[in-house]
Amino acid sequence: MAYDVLMWLFLAALLIPVNIYAISWHRCGNFPLWASGLLLAILGVGIGFAVGGILVGPGNAGQGGAIMAAFVGLVTVSNGLIYFFIALILAIGKLFTKKDTQG
Repeated sequence: MAYDVLMWLFLAALLIPVNIYAISWHRCGNFPLWASGLLLAILGVGIGFAVGGILVGPGNAGQGGAIMAAFVGLVTVSNGLIYFFIALILAIGKLFTKKDTQG
């Protein structure tokens, strides 16, 4: 039961600041949203492996830790992919709503 709380706290401590920075950097024009989503999706795999390496020790089986590590990795990757697809939808929307000013 305590590991479940730790997993949710870790996800909140990881994803809340990442989401705030990604959106604020996109609004300021410093970093594109698609790039931050792609970066988060790639780093999510590494984060999942790192959490798995921490929770699953060499001396124990650690099935619960492996499941939590996979969950953390999948949630982080899916968050990055959501950013990427939102940026793709915004780019396609800009193509269709662009007004012709040379006419």
